[in-house]
Amino acid sequence: MLLLSVLLDNTLPVRQRTELFIELHGNACIQATTTQYLEKQGRMLETVTLGSCAGTVAAPASVITNLFDLSLMRFQQRDDVAETFRKYNRKAPYDMQKAWDARIRKFYGSRYDYKRNAIDWDYHMRLAQQGTPGLDPSVGSIIHFYHFRRWRECGVAYELRDCKYTQANPTLLSTAFGTRKEYKDRLGNDKGRSVSAWGFWGDILNSPYHSFGTSCSEPSFLKISNKQFVHTAVSVAEYNVTAMIEEMRTGEAYELPKEGMARSKLAAGPTTLEDLEEMARDANGQSATRPDEAISSSQSGSGQSATDRQQAEASTSQASAQSDASGAAMTDRCKHVKIHFLTGDIKKLLLSRSKYAGMFSAITVGHRHVHLIDKEHELQKVAAPGAVLAVETAKYMLQLTTQQVELFAEAVAGKAINAGWQSLSKDVLLEPDANQLFAMPG
Repeated sequence: MLLLSVLLDNTLPVRQRTELFIELHGNACIQATTTQYLEKQGRMLETVTLGSCAGTVAAPASVITNLFDLSLMRFQQRDDVAETFRKYNRKAPYDMQKAWDARIRKFYGSRYDYKRNAIDWDYHMRLAQQGTPGLDPSVGSIIHFYHFRRWRECGVAYELRDCKYTQANPTLLSTAFGTRKEYKDRLGNDKGRSVSAWGFWGDILNSPYHSFGTSCSEPSFLKISNKQFVHTAVSVAEYNVTAMIEEMRTGEAYELPKEGMARSKLAAGPTTLEDLEEMARDANGQSATRPDEAISSSQSGSGQSATDRQQAEASTSQASAQSDASGAAMTDRCKHVKIHFLTGDIKKLLLSRSKYAGMFSAITVGHRHVHLIDKEHELQKVAAPGAVLAVETAKYMLQLTTQQVELFAEAVAGKAINAGWQSLSKDVLLEPDANQLFAMPG
């Protein structure tokens, strides 16, 4: 809900929404300004959630209210969601760096003092050898080693500007429940009081780059020079999120503007005479360099300056009108989309109910929930004829060996075929290494 609300926030420029999105998605520590924005969004989403319980509609959040449907959730579950958004406003400080260090210290154990060597091994012997989805594995991974190591050490995946990431990202904090080991019963089982702990329990091994930064529809971002990628996963993630926002705004496929690839060129400086002339024109605000035109321009004096100001104001107003029109069009398209939320026992609430039989045309299953495709869970009953099932593979799970990854893929295929699914050819896959696709006959 939060990330989608960021994408739909028409009060912010596209560039700012892109940076906020990937920062909240992938960074354990965020900027102070991002924390302020998060508090505002948390209050808005809390109002929307509580309004769904009371049956009221919050006018400032009408787009989000029409988009999200919480009617399938119990009131207690909605209260839990509202409490989650309320914690975004929590003033109690949380030391994310200390929590991250404690997690990696626990993971590495006696190897903690040599963690850089362990990170180097995981990258070059596991991640780099797996390659990039859809490309030759010998080229390596588009995830740069510096970015991977930086994230492993401090949890910051996207450093887009020269900013300080000092605040904990509350969207990654959650409550873990457990039982204290106070005594043993007569069967030898540990018993004790139930306890809960609020903190960071997220991933510290595989990095968030795989979500938006390893595949791209724009081939220029996957360009290879001297057996190395010209761009990194950070640039790919920026482009993918920007394209997603632009397509939601305009309803058309996003095309990369010519200046979109000029960041490295600007950093290198002018390299040709044309570059120098272009820089001179931009600096002087003139499109011609002939002496007679320069004299005519100087004679026009303040009149031309006023004309330039009028043209600039007209251009600004036109861009603002286009932005408002795109925002209104996106709002109108959202009226035809509804996202339903459902939490709890999926077998009891979804798979075992007859009203959902044959309803879904596409189903995605993460690698931690592949047990749901077993025939006994009856996932195939809710699939419509011709429905597609996408199951996440374990290829990029660095804690597994290559043999374990292959056994995982074989187990997934066996479970799906046994449940009545048919395996699809890898030719139809966008990311053949990251997913296994199956189809329901019909």
